[in-house]
Amino acid sequence: MSFKRLKRAVAGAALAAAVGAAAVFGGCSIESSHPRARLTLEFNGTEYVIEYTLYRNMYPQTVRHFIELADAGFYNNTIIHDYTANDWYGGGYAYDEEAYAAASEDDGFEDYLNDSRYYKEDDYLALFKEGKLTSSVYTGYSYDDDGNMTVSEEDAYHTLIGEFANNDHVIDEGRRGAEYGSLKMFYSDKVIEDIAAAHVFIKTGSGQVLEHDYEYNSATSLFALQVGSSSSLAVANYATFAYLTGESDINTLDDLLEAVADYIDDEYNSDNDFLAPTEAEIDRIENIAEQAASTEYDVPRAAIVIRSVEITAY
Repeated sequence: MSFKRLKRAVAGAALAAAVGAAAVFGGCSIESSHPRARLTLEFNGTEYVIEYTLYRNMYPQTVRHFIELADAGFYNNTIIHDYTANDWYGGGYAYDEEAYAAASEDDGFEDYLNDSRYYKEDDYLALFKEGKLTSSVYTGYSYDDDGNMTVSEEDAYHTLIGEFANNDHVIDEGRRGAEYGSLKMFYSDKVIEDIAAAHVFIKTGSGQVLEHDYEYNSATSLFALQVGSSSSLAVANYATFAYLTGESDINTLDDLLEAVADYIDDEYNSDNDFLAPTEAEIDRIENIAEQAASTEYDVPRAAIVIRSVEITAY
């Protein structure tokens, strides 16, 4: 399916900021309800700058996590590593122009994605160990003098709490769905045989400690950018935490998708020829779930690069 054939109609109301939202996991120490982020993507030598509004009032810990990663430069010069008709996935692999071009020419993306110079899991874990990522998931708990569950930073795990309905994160009003251009924090499916061992303890924004299933609290750095009118990622299972700020940003994303579609029309017979199905090992730093050894991505043969993610308003 060519992106060039997709037409977008976005109502003015969809661009308005959410009002009166209150989340069960609410609370955050940074000032504004709606920080801003600037994503600069590059394709075929052209940059596309897109402004985002982040919904901290609804997804406080997801937004904080994204901001911390962005401020650390984690997302800069990474790639869209998995390309589908409705969602593009990024945040997991670094970009090396020469190596990427060679992988495209020689069908060598499996080596690329499994090369420690390019996969970002070790870099992510290093940030966590350096204390640059705020903890929200823990492997143990205790009780305080009043009989309330509490957690210790010694038991902190490196993943992110899942702020969505199926993980008991409830937004009273104003919630927006998955929309064209929106960003969703993403976690890979987990293979869990021992359910008891796969439980974790999550600390909500209000400080409450709860025991929860691990799978929904296992995101790290990956996010999905919705590029279709619908998404394969259900709102109930993923935190949709950022939206295009204005009409010009919709137009910029349209321009990027059209440039990709034109490139495919010029250089390849179809989208399928543009994509390289590639098996990659994932979750190397996982030690809770019994994760499948590999997954398959559709890697674009011409790089779609996330040049930078900059937080422009906190």
